[in-house]
This record gives sequence, C-alpha cells and structure tokens, in this order.
Amino acid sequence: MRALDFDAWLLDLDGVVYVGDQLLPGVAEALATLRATGKHLRFLTNDPRPTREQLAERLRRLGIDVAVEELVTCGWATARLLPQLGIGTAYVVGSAGLAEELARVGLTVVDEGVPDAVVVGADERLDFRTVVKGSLLVQRGARFIATNADASYPMPLGTVPATGAVVCAIRLATGQRPLVVGKPEPLMFQLALETLPASATVLVVGDRVDSDVLGAHRAGLPAVLLAREEPDFPARDLRRPERVVASLAELVTASPEIPLRPFEDVRWPERVVAGVILVVLDETLETVALVPVAGSWMLPWVALEPLESFAEAAQRLLARMLPSQPVSLTFLPELVDGTLLVRNGDGALVQLAGPVAVGRSAGSMLAGGAEWREVACARQVLPADQARVLELALGALG
Repeated sequence: MRALDFDAWLLDLDGVVYVGDQLLPGVAEALATLRATGKHLRFLTNDPRPTREQLAERLRRLGIDVAVEELVTCGWATARLLPQLGIGTAYVVGSAGLAEELARVGLTVVDEGVPDAVVVGADERLDFRTVVKGSLLVQRGARFIATNADASYPMPLGTVPATGAVVCAIRLATGQRPLVVGKPEPLMFQLALETLPASATVLVVGDRVDSDVLGAHRAGLPAVLLAREEPDFPARDLRRPERVVASLAELVTASPEIPLRPFEDVRWPERVVAGVILVVLDETLETVALVPVAGSWMLPWVALEPLESFAEAAQRLLARMLPSQPVSLTFLPELVDGTLLVRNGDGALVQLAGPVAVGRSAGSMLAGGAEWREVACARQVLPADQARVLELALGALG
C-alpha cells in the first residue's frame, strides 16, 4: 500500500512540520497536497505547553490552516483522562496553557494543600522551586501524572530538555513512577482515531522512534520515521519503522510503499534484566506459588546480583519464599521465545533473560508475599507468556 493510499495521516509536529518557529521546507506544499486529495489530517504533539487553540493559532501564523479539532496535545489528553481517574484537584508543574486545559474539564488547579495529583509538563519559565514543591506533594500522597516522558525536543540550535527531564527529577527525588499520558502511551492515538471514520486506513508520521514509531506500533498502526539514516534495530523491535524518509515533503512526493502492520502483542518492557523465574508446585501439582504485583498475579522471579549465578539467584529467592524447607530445583531451557515479560515491585514491565527453575514443595506456608494458588486458577490469571511457562513446568514434573 502506497503512502498516498492511506485515508488518514497522524502527524507529529516538532521535527515533522516545524522546528522552533520555522516551518520545515516543503511542509506547506505537502499538507496542501494531502488536503487536496481528501486525506484526514490529525496533528499529535507531546508539547504540553499550549492549549489546542494556542497551537492552532501558532500553525496559522506559520501558514498552516488547521482546525482545533484536528489537534491532539498531551496536555489536552491529560485533561480528558484525569476526571476518569477520580482526580478533582491538581498542582501543575508546567505552563499556564496546561493549567487552562485542566481547568476547562472542571479540575481545580491549586497552589495550596495536598492535591489529588501533581501534573508535570514543561515550560520555559519553569523554576526549580516549582519542581521541588511537586516532588514534596507526591511524597505527601498526590498522584504523580506526567503529560509525557520525552527527554528532549528539537530547536533550531539543537536539542533541548523536555518534559521527561522534569519528570525524571521528580521520579529520582520521590522514588515513584508516574502515570504517563502522552506518546508512546495509547491515549493520544485513541483520541485521534475516535475522530476518524471507522474504516479509515491510518498512517503515523513522526521523527522520534521512542514516541512516534513505538506509539504507532503499540496502537497497531504503521509508522514512517523522518530521519536522514535508518536506525539499526532488531527485526522484532517495535521501534523499527515501516519506512524511513528524509522529510514530509519527500514522503508525499515519492509516496513509497508502506506495508500494513498486523495487530500484535504490544506490551513493551522498560528494560531487559538477567534473572530467573521460579515455578514451585506442591507435591500433587495442583497448586503453584504466585506473587501479587501491581494488582495482578505472576510467577515469582529474581534479578541476578553482581557475580551471582542463575542457580544462586534461584536459591536466594526460594529461601525467601520457603525459609524452613529445602527444595530441589531443576533448570529448564531458556524462556519460551526469549521474551518473557514480568513486573517488578513498582509495576514496571521488565523483559527477563534467563532460565526457568522448577521445584516441588510439600506445600508448606509461604513467605515473602508469595501465596499458593490452584493451577487451574493460575492458568486464568497469569499473563499468556507466564501461563506457557507454567505449562512447561507441569510437563517437566508430570
């Protein structure tokens, strides 16, 4: 399918349409061509500073005619989400535009007391005292919300720190992970898709692999990356774009072939760690030890310490779960497909690289937060990849 065959184009702004206050070469003509051929255009930006109306006015000053309804900003998306989470008051670490978007949906933007949430954006006039106050409020119980986690964005003289830099400062100070709203999270893509015909074929165009391309693929959409060189990613990496071109103008003029992207499992780990996952069953193979993490159940796992072997790590975890009963462990081959995903204590998704350790216990009382669960129940509550590991273990012990 060629690029111009797609019915709708979801376009990033910074680095795709403009850089700073400068429209990129050929963009006006490219957008005019897309309009003339009847394409639905939506502009998705992780810039939390302006309201949608302010952003539309900025584009018009650059010569781009756009309707407010065609714009999806991470600030506007955050404002749409927070009432659904039961959040009524917010302290804003960011711009007046972000505060205005929140107020429009009925949220009370406060400067005193402990609010329901601290909402983090970015602003050129942001001072360190505001960041400090946001950190203290999160430590006092306010929910930590990030409009996006982009580390930087392009300016004519180079890249500069973005919202992610502020988010990182508060995360380091508080030890808490934020709820991230903007790309590559799904909400902004969902909001854009809701405004399009259900049958429309959709193409995403962006200049960042970790927000535009990854976000598109997590939404099951094909993505074109605007870059001078193609990034080197493994074939199964969700950040690998369907096509790389130098500019929006080139994409519209050349209209290259774009393969449609099939929908797939779109969970994406924050990092890969060396570790071992533990499958401990009772003597009858009717119950299995599970641990509760971030509101769901999963098989217990442990990351390797420096200079520790997989066997030593497995025994360390086992001693924590069954301190009074020795259990003999058998190591199975490497994880199914090498792509087992687990969650750590704060809910972050981690890809585990290492073996499966399997053992049988007399059914003693578990410690360290683990609980016995019926195998039939475990099959239903475990993620699909961990359920496969459980079946692998049952086959080895049965």
